[in-house]
Amino acid sequence: MMKTTYLGLYAVGIYCGLMLILSSCQVTSTSDILVKQPLEENFKTPPHEVRPQVWWWWLQTPTNKEAITKDLEEMKAKGLSGCMVLDGGVGPFGPHKWKKKTVIDTTEIRYEITDEYKGGSLRQPNDKMETWSKPWRDMVRFASLEAGRLELDFGVFIGPAGCAAPWVTPDYGQQELVWGELFIEGGNMINQEFPKPKLPVQTKRQRENQTVKDAQNAYYNEIAILAIPEKKTPSINEIINLSDKIDKKGHLKWNAPKGNWRVIRFGYRPTGRNLGGVFYIDHLSKEAFDIHWQKTVGTLLKEMSLEERKAFKYVECDSWEAGDPNWTKHFSKEFKNRRGYDIIKYMPALIGVNIESDETTEHFLNDFKLTISDLISEKHYGRQQEVAHKHNLESYAEATGPHQYQADLKKCVSKCDVAMGEFWMPSPHREKPSGRFLVREAATAAHTYGIKKVFAESFTSVGPNWEVSPFQMKAAADQAFCDGLNWICFHTYTHRPSVIDVPGLTHSAGTHFDRTNTWWNQSMPFVNYLSRCSYMLQQGLFVADVLFYNGHGLRSGADAFEWEDGMKNPPESLGTGYDYDKCNEEVLLNRLHFTNGKLALPDGMTYKVLVIDENTPVSLNALKKIVKLVEQGATVIGKIETSMLSNLDDVTEYQNLIKRIWGNLEKGEHKIGKGKFVWNKTIREVLLNKNILPDFECTGLSDTGVIDFIHRKTEDADIYYVASKWQPTEKVSCSFRVINKQPELWNPITGETRLLTNFKVENGQTIIPMEFGPSSSYFVVFKEPISTQNSASNWPQLKTVQNIEGAWNLSFDKNWGGPETIVFPNLVDWSKHENSGIKYYSGTATYRKTFNMVSLNENQQLYLDLGQVHELARVKLNGIDLGITWSKPYRVNMTSHVRAKGNTLEIDVVNLWPNRLIGDAFLPEEEQFTKTNIRKFTKATQLLPSGLIGPVQILTTETN
Repeated sequence: MMKTTYLGLYAVGIYCGLMLILSSCQVTSTSDILVKQPLEENFKTPPHEVRPQVWWWWLQTPTNKEAITKDLEEMKAKGLSGCMVLDGGVGPFGPHKWKKKTVIDTTEIRYEITDEYKGGSLRQPNDKMETWSKPWRDMVRFASLEAGRLELDFGVFIGPAGCAAPWVTPDYGQQELVWGELFIEGGNMINQEFPKPKLPVQTKRQRENQTVKDAQNAYYNEIAILAIPEKKTPSINEIINLSDKIDKKGHLKWNAPKGNWRVIRFGYRPTGRNLGGVFYIDHLSKEAFDIHWQKTVGTLLKEMSLEERKAFKYVECDSWEAGDPNWTKHFSKEFKNRRGYDIIKYMPALIGVNIESDETTEHFLNDFKLTISDLISEKHYGRQQEVAHKHNLESYAEATGPHQYQADLKKCVSKCDVAMGEFWMPSPHREKPSGRFLVREAATAAHTYGIKKVFAESFTSVGPNWEVSPFQMKAAADQAFCDGLNWICFHTYTHRPSVIDVPGLTHSAGTHFDRTNTWWNQSMPFVNYLSRCSYMLQQGLFVADVLFYNGHGLRSGADAFEWEDGMKNPPESLGTGYDYDKCNEEVLLNRLHFTNGKLALPDGMTYKVLVIDENTPVSLNALKKIVKLVEQGATVIGKIETSMLSNLDDVTEYQNLIKRIWGNLEKGEHKIGKGKFVWNKTIREVLLNKNILPDFECTGLSDTGVIDFIHRKTEDADIYYVASKWQPTEKVSCSFRVINKQPELWNPITGETRLLTNFKVENGQTIIPMEFGPSSSYFVVFKEPISTQNSASNWPQLKTVQNIEGAWNLSFDKNWGGPETIVFPNLVDWSKHENSGIKYYSGTATYRKTFNMVSLNENQQLYLDLGQVHELARVKLNGIDLGITWSKPYRVNMTSHVRAKGNTLEIDVVNLWPNRLIGDAFLPEEEQFTKTNIRKFTKATQLLPSGLIGPVQILTTETN
């Protein structure tokens, strides 16, 4: 309903002006324009900025302008918004990764041991084009120019997994502490050689890499030489700095006091961590990053014209896979600036020496770890952002890991313009879901730092090659969306020098999403689905009831991986139905406040309660801020189990605060000011006691059913995304914590929206009967007052009107070995056909048939249901394109285009590459249809089901 207020002649003038504009546009109804909602329009046709991007993986091999243009034009044609050039060769993921195969069942994912890929091979290209060389930069400049012509966004990847590069010299590579020691009896003059510390323990790969060994042996820098009295716990004043007592030849000259002394020589040298023999840069050093920038993007920018710069929008660095550096050239100075005291005499604590006391030693080690964390976030991620912004570029980084245990990941993300994580398709390389979904850390950092977009390296895998369809990708995308993702970057679109060879030269990892894929020409509806989801999930703010305090986020080893799994796995104390974020100390101290009865952040995020996670060490400053929030009215759940104190903190003050709050543990609750601390109760109990109902609930699920959700809120709308993980149909009752608004169902696959009229409102919730098909998902949107409510089913049951049976005429592409024409008496799986050209066919085949309707009622909606399809289908009826169907159920609306007699039906069906690759294994190389560097599929490999298997039926539901 639209309200109009007239404000004298001014309003009349506006109204008349609007009429003129509308009449000039030949619009007959003003209400059609004025009532349209931008949210709905953009959902139906998502704008450029929310559409997926691709990792455009170059292969360190010479390329050409024709191939570059071909790739970019195909990206544009399929509705993508841009690409990022990433060059890392074809990758190492060959036969040693093919010992298992992935089986995605209707309610589970399995990894089965197999030998059917035995004999497969991965070939590297013979030619080489070095990344960042002049020929390479020239091709990138042309690519950026073409991207600008096509209005695509363009980005460049500045370094793989930690910015390894051939120009990284040992002094700017990652550094680590090394030490050697002497045991001396004092009371006389010591004059003896003190050798440099030995190399740290190396991996077999490092020992075999002569470049690494030579660099480590040649490069060593002194830090300090310290003498410690041999006793259990020396005081700091008993430690003697002997750094000026050693000459350039390594002779120690020292008049040692009486007693037994342990003399430790501390220095640092390269870690040896490298990628293919080239070093990773020192992530703790601003100077190291600046040199890396100058050698990469800096050089490229100097060569680019203004026209070539038009599309160039951002730079990106990959996830951390670069080991654990613990020193840098200016570490001592940085430590003193940040922690307020000198590090040198405390350094023996780094090799297990207790200094002063257990507590003092622990507090120093805390300070040491925090300094490393600060330097990584500021000198690497922060510096990348600073330099990028100077050149009007945005800075992206997979700053949340995985494999990063030394840094506060959220603080690292805060130094990026877009929060970025990753998620994987099922593959034997990462069998557990906790290793596949690494989005949540990036999403929660985005929510708490006010970053709008949560980007992700998407659909990564190691093992499967051309074995995945869009429908199989959907379940992974839906889980990532529910974890907080709202922008897709496909991994991977491989760039090939050839515009003819298919599948062509390709990268060995990632889900293949590029112009040589069999279903590439049918991929745009899948891209549109991802775009619609991204658009909706970028609207407004994330809704969460609980904020977990996650401290500095410093973790170690295997324990870290479970916490960073990125999935929405709420603790048992919270249970399902409530959502949450995690914040670090920086957000707690500088961004979080209590206002209007809620914990709030400057960008609008609010939470009902703060939870101190029992595994999180808490600092004095954090504890004082938590107490302040409670005094203002906040509810804090949990109690502190571990401290995170510095050597300059007042330990007594900390202990007194702890005692004041949790001194009477039996009580379980302590009020301070307007708020309270609560413990010995679950988070769920506390929320329910505050009359805070779950945000989303689902009842009636099958034993294997899983329905996930995420909720975002704008000024005038509540947007829920709800997704079924598995394929069996689920008929459930869903409760949403919204009242007095009309529920609407928005389908991200089709872009269609409709009212849900069968619902009830009670106890502060809107309860809706819902039905989920195979791995289906919907947006449930509440934005208008309730207008229509009845008992009619939200999902009317479909019934079969007739079966389309009998013979089909088929056309295959003879260039791919199939017959130009053939008749199928009945629908059959191509892989079971006796004709080898069909059995081993990969690509598109067209099914044709003429049929009459048994009966035709104007008061019916009619749907063509294709039954079982492998993998996508485009349907034409009587010459009208009804669209592409890529997900179960494979069904299109045919109501407007069907007639009583003489209907001509045409269905293009496309399968996957493996069957043709398997068939080529039986052929001499010169007769093979395919050309590629990955020959995973052998004569022994099991063929994949292919084609239209049906049954094909016409379904109907009576309209009201």
